Amino acid sequence: MTEPERRNPRAERTRAALVAAGRRLFSERAVDAVTVDDIVQAAEVGKGSFYNHFPDRDALARAVSAQIRASVEGAITRANEGEDDPARRVARAVCCFLRYAVDEPEPAKVLVRVHSGHTSMDTPLNRGLVHDMECGLAAGRFNVPTIEAGALYVLGVSQLALSRLCREPTPTLAVSLAQQMCALLLRGLGLPLPEADLIAAQASDEIVRRGAFTTTASGAPH
Repeated sequence: MTEPERRNPRAERTRAALVAAGRRLFSERAVDAVTVDDIVQAAEVGKGSFYNHFPDRDALARAVSAQIRASVEGAITRANEGEDDPARRVARAVCCFLRYAVDEPEPAKVLVRVHSGHTSMDTPLNRGLVHDMECGLAAGRFNVPTIEAGALYVLGVSQLALSRLCREPTPTLAVSLAQQMCALLLRGLGLPLPEADLIAAQASDEIVRRGAFTTTASGAPH
C-alpha cells in the first residue's frame, strides 16, 4: 500500500478491520486453517480490498503478530525504564509478557499460534533482549555460551509459559507461574539460586500480581 493510501481514512478503516478480523481468527485457529475468505467475511469487506492491503494471508498474520508484540514491547519498555541490571530487566520483561495473557487473552493466543520471525536476533522487537544478554555477559551477570543461546533460552521458556497461561488466564496462576519460570530462567542464565529467586519474586509481585505496566491490545497502558 502506498503512503497516500495509508493516509486515506477509508483505507485505514479497511486495514484496521482486516487486522482485527485476523487477530480474532488467528486466536482461534492455526494460520493455515484460516482462509482469505474467512478473513474478509469476518472483516465485512470485499476480497479485493484484502489484496489492496496484504499480498496474502501470511502477510496479514505477520502484521497482526507485529502489532501485538509492539504492544507488549511498549509495556516492557515502561517496566524497565531506569532499571540497569540485566537480570532484573529480563525478569521484568518476562513478567510483562505473561501478564499480557491475563489482560489480553485473545491477542495472547495469537502470539502462541503465530511465531513468524520472533526468534530472529535481528528483529526490532528482540533488540532489548539481545542488549540485555550483551550487558549481562559483559558484566559477568550471565553465564551462557553465546548471546543468541541466552536470548533463545528466554524466548523459548517465555513462549511455553505463555501457552500454558492461555489455557487458564487467571491472575493466581500467572503470579505463580511467572515467579517459578523467572527463577528458573535466571538460574539457567547463571545467577545464584537465592538471588534468582528474590528477583523473580519481586518482578512477579510488582508486574504480574499488581498489574503494573500492563497494556491493552492497542498498546495503551491500563
